[in-house]
Amino acid sequence: MENQTEKKNNIKVIVLIILSLAVIFLVIDKFNQKSKTNTIIEELEDTNTEKQNISKELQGLVIQYDDLKTNNDTLNKKLEIEKERIKAILEELKYVKSSNAAKVKEYKKELGTLRQIMRSYIVQIDSLYSKNKELVTENIKVKNQYDDIVSENENLSYERDSLAGTVEKAATLKALNLTATGLNVRDKETDRISKLDKIKICFTLDENNITEQGEKWVYIRIAKPDKYVITESEYNLFYFEGKQIAYTAKRNVNYTGKSTDMCIFWKKNEDIKPGLYYVDIFTEGKKIGTLAFNLK
Repeated sequence: MENQTEKKNNIKVIVLIILSLAVIFLVIDKFNQKSKTNTIIEELEDTNTEKQNISKELQGLVIQYDDLKTNNDTLNKKLEIEKERIKAILEELKYVKSSNAAKVKEYKKELGTLRQIMRSYIVQIDSLYSKNKELVTENIKVKNQYDDIVSENENLSYERDSLAGTVEKAATLKALNLTATGLNVRDKETDRISKLDKIKICFTLDENNITEQGEKWVYIRIAKPDKYVITESEYNLFYFEGKQIAYTAKRNVNYTGKSTDMCIFWKKNEDIKPGLYYVDIFTEGKKIGTLAFNLK
């Protein structure tokens, strides 16, 4: 009888142990499941945060592209295309689930590429700005040179007149019978800027048996009403009284010592305004003629 009672007690103990172990296993499994769930939630939150950050940075890139402005139409078109591309990516990103970590990672990589592209455009714009600044500086320099020359010519005009009998004066060519004529596309005369296609400057190199004969370069400088000299390139320069100054057009002539008629043309390649224009004619480092004409 006692053996049976002890046997029953042993069975109860075993059952209690099994139940306890089962409860422990259930608690551990539930804890693991909760831990996994928390991990998944954290990963989803991280991915969602990453997605939001990518979206904000893409929006920032769109704003930066709005601020990028240049005078280069080709570059502006490229900037607009890139901005629209970013907008399209932003729209796609809205429909990417936060659970799709791989897709979000692809967009993050794409964001890095887009940043590099923007940096390259910023470098191009900075380069264009620097070049434009150099051109403005050169234009100011050319204007200052012109003003200096006008001032020097006024100061020296009396002195040059008093030396009219010198050999140097006698050997200097003169431009006579100077005319300035505006022409339209049909080579008909016009003084209206709206119809102007080119300007023709004609004159006669006077007879001179003292000056050296042979080929000579003759330069013209056309100054606009604001005194800026019209020039097609910053490299269009020649020497005058020891300085390099800009010219508008030039022509080579074979001078034989006899009176020589010639014309030099300037093809209109920039916008100009109505007013009084000034023309100076140079050869062999000397100014040989001046005239003024009006354009309406």
